[in-house]
Amino acid sequence: MARLVTFLAILLFVSAAHSAPTCPVVTKKLAPCLPFVKGSSKDPSPACCSGAKELSNNVQTSKDKQAVCMCLKKTLSTIGDYQPSKLSLIPKKCGLKLVLPPIDKKTDCSKFALGY
Repeated sequence: MARLVTFLAILLFVSAAHSAPTCPVVTKKLAPCLPFVKGSSKDPSPACCSGAKELSNNVQTSKDKQAVCMCLKKTLSTIGDYQPSKLSLIPKKCGLKLVLPPIDKKTDCSKFALGY
């Protein structure tokens, strides 16, 4: 019985240890990418790449990927004009395996999981 309780406690701890990044975290990590996404910078800044890398390390499941997509869709809708295609260039220009879609107001995040 004690082993079962210990096992369940470990399982609960492990499952609680990973959760999708919250929208404020996603926004904070990718905020330095704004000049690139808006077209005022040719390349993502080192801070943008660093934030994208940290974010990609914490996005593991399809649910995580969809949460990031929905957060970006919500956040990007508040910044005015931007170039959705530049968003999808960030991982490539930063040397990351994460794939970001070109998110705009019509993107259906429930049908799209950011790939690797």
